[in-house]
Amino acid sequence: MSKKIAVIDGNSLMHRAYHAVQTPMTAKDGTPTNAVFGFLSMFCKFIEIAEPDAVVCAFDAGKPVHRIKALEQYKAQRPPMDDDLRVQFPVMEELLAAMAVPVVKVPGWEGDDILGTIAARDEALGFETLLVTGDKDAYQLATDLTRIVTTKKGITDITVNGPAEVEERYGVTPAQFIDYLGLMGDSSDNIPGVPGIGPKTATKLLQAYGSMEGIYEHIGELRGKQRENLENSREMAFLSREIATIVRDLDFPLDLEGAAFPAFDAADVEEAFGKYQLASPLARVLSMIDAEPPSREIEFTLAPALEGADGAAEIERACAAGEVIGVAFVDPEQVSLFNDGATAAFVTGSARVMAEGERALDLFASIVREGTFCALDVKADVHRVYPVDTAEAARVTDEEVLAMAGFDLGLAGYVLNSSTSAYTYDSLMESVAGATLPAAETDGERAAVRATAARMLQGLLEEALRRDGTWEAYADIDLPLVGVLACMERVGAAIDVPRLEELGRAAQAEVDDLTAQIYELAGETFNLSSPKQLAHILFEVLELPAKKKNQRGYSTDAKVLTELSAIHPLPDLVLRYREFSKIKNTYIDALPRMRAADGRVHTQFNETVTTTGRLSSSDPNLQNIPVRTDFGRQIRSCFVPLREGELFLSADYSQIELRLLAHLSADEHLVAAFNSGADLHTSTAARVFGVAPEDVTPALRSRAKAVNFGIVYGQQAFGLSQTLEIPMAEARDMIDRYFEVYPGVRAYLDETVREAKENGFAETMFGRKRHIPELRSTNRQQRSFGERTAMNHPMQGTAADIIKMAMNEVQRRLLAEGFAAQLMIQVHDELDFSVPADEVERLSAMVREVMESVADLRVPLLVDVNWGPTWAEAH
Repeated sequence: MSKKIAVIDGNSLMHRAYHAVQTPMTAKDGTPTNAVFGFLSMFCKFIEIAEPDAVVCAFDAGKPVHRIKALEQYKAQRPPMDDDLRVQFPVMEELLAAMAVPVVKVPGWEGDDILGTIAARDEALGFETLLVTGDKDAYQLATDLTRIVTTKKGITDITVNGPAEVEERYGVTPAQFIDYLGLMGDSSDNIPGVPGIGPKTATKLLQAYGSMEGIYEHIGELRGKQRENLENSREMAFLSREIATIVRDLDFPLDLEGAAFPAFDAADVEEAFGKYQLASPLARVLSMIDAEPPSREIEFTLAPALEGADGAAEIERACAAGEVIGVAFVDPEQVSLFNDGATAAFVTGSARVMAEGERALDLFASIVREGTFCALDVKADVHRVYPVDTAEAARVTDEEVLAMAGFDLGLAGYVLNSSTSAYTYDSLMESVAGATLPAAETDGERAAVRATAARMLQGLLEEALRRDGTWEAYADIDLPLVGVLACMERVGAAIDVPRLEELGRAAQAEVDDLTAQIYELAGETFNLSSPKQLAHILFEVLELPAKKKNQRGYSTDAKVLTELSAIHPLPDLVLRYREFSKIKNTYIDALPRMRAADGRVHTQFNETVTTTGRLSSSDPNLQNIPVRTDFGRQIRSCFVPLREGELFLSADYSQIELRLLAHLSADEHLVAAFNSGADLHTSTAARVFGVAPEDVTPALRSRAKAVNFGIVYGQQAFGLSQTLEIPMAEARDMIDRYFEVYPGVRAYLDETVREAKENGFAETMFGRKRHIPELRSTNRQQRSFGERTAMNHPMQGTAADIIKMAMNEVQRRLLAEGFAAQLMIQVHDELDFSVPADEVERLSAMVREVMESVADLRVPLLVDVNWGPTWAEAH
């Protein structure tokens, strides 16, 4: 009987999955499940590709006693397993049991030895074996009947390796592989091998002499240090080979002839997977026995459909009763003269109302005005009845948009975990409801299913937010902002097109002049947009020193060009060329084309893009216009007030993140510096460099400023040395002095990182969490990034919360107090308005009052308010 048996190295796959799936995932009880999810993704992909007749999973059980006895330092250098990974092993074993996959553990032995033993037993029975592992040691087991399955990239890209593949990759046969490992050792397992012998040398020696014994039989043919190292390490070479040799005769019970997969009961799998909210893997596993997840039938029983007058009456009833109405629009894939526009479903507690086109928009407008509703993306749906282009009529007013009672599902998912890349019905259903959306054939079915899911998710997400402690951040800060942003997007921004055209001509002339200068210095023409061709000019033609290399060759990034500018003029010209070209292409040429019918540019403000809580801007990105260069500032000069007789007013928080550092750390000296009204950077320079404030030079103040802001962003000595272009030792000394004079800051940052490591997240003053899985990474660079993130989030995230709260209150007062002024743009800590000249003083006072009093801190929040005929002149 021919049979194919897959044997999984459970430890190997769990470790790989844990580090590959960095997005925080937890079961209802808080148990981490990211490694389990990754393991199951790999498992299902493998089953789909390989179609084995049976599956067995092996796990390590305790320390590998016989190897440690032979070599005391074996694996001794490995750090302890992360607690979040350790707790997932029992979960994985529970799920394997539910899938009727035998789990084998032999105390004192490793999973490799179990794989080797099962492969030997299979071969005796004439069975084919697939060993699923990320450990290269297993290549010694490859035969005509035994092949090694390894993950090539991520967790689902796999390769299958037999004897030919092993020899092609390593230049040695599977039979020689233990000699190969013995010679070169394995640093990951602390196996020493022979000093000076790496993979290439080990391969060359084995190709020449066949085995380790053959090498030592011909040791006299070798010369120099290689021979000396081999002779001196003979005993260790053979011991290393012994340690690397997989045992193939362990004693444990396992019925290979009776084993089969899939042979599980759907109910067992549903119960186990449901316990850990693994809806997507559950669906894939159940499909192996042609079973459907139960949630599709139970959770998605669609309510009776109503249309026309009956539908309108149901909407009116639900609005009056205060029922939450699930809303979903589905746009036709191809818009044509023959369709009526989007199909919509409005699901109440007892019915689903179906409508299309104008009728759907009229119904939704009535819901926005009078009802309570939930939708995946409230702002996007509201713009259907409140278009961003003011040339199009709106079915609802500004006041109605700001007062609407909409629950934004995607935004709720974002507040729960801002590290997720997208917030879709599928992802939210899986993570929150432990279910999947049923298949739908038509636009109407899709809308009905999504609107039904929206009602279900609304309650579950609110419950999850309250349980997580982030309900207030969602309900009091982010959700009210949806209406504010919708209003801002409809207001848009006005641009001076003739001024832009004039800038465009100047930019093109500058680009042409720079191009000519670059070609002259290079001595030839080349494609300035090609990093490869530029590298050729810099490092081969001009023979400038190459600084760093990437996958495409020598780097020509801005940092490298800045360094090279000190020794040759061409790199600086390239930097200037790039600046002018980027600004011209991104803004000067693009902005006029992006105007709507009302002549304005309507950017999109995004609440669910950044991990910090900050807003982002797109189409166009108005937050990314460079302001530190003269030409960048000229772009801002092209943004003008909305109407004749109005001015551009800008209100900008002053040093908000540093003020938050003072408040959160409660450092007495930092707090005193802000409360004194003195210049913070001068005060810091005086304390750090030990001089009187009046003796602080501009250079010392500049250094102190770099340290102040560097501390906020978790910058270490290396980063500061790069910023200030000073030696590492000097940068380290500056940071040490900073913490000496502001000891409360050091204590606060240390405690913040400690709490973040313990909790898995950092938190703002207002309860916004940022999950930081990197804090538990075994990779030092990732862990350091996590620590810097933990230090920064309380300041940057709180600053984001504060500006959002200010926006909510400012917009409320604009309407309540009858201002004609309109809020147009937000750029991080800055709000920008178009204001009639006779309202400037009143608006300035109101905005300053709101922004400075929105949060109660140990230090004053200060706001700089300026106005002028353009955005540039309002600064």
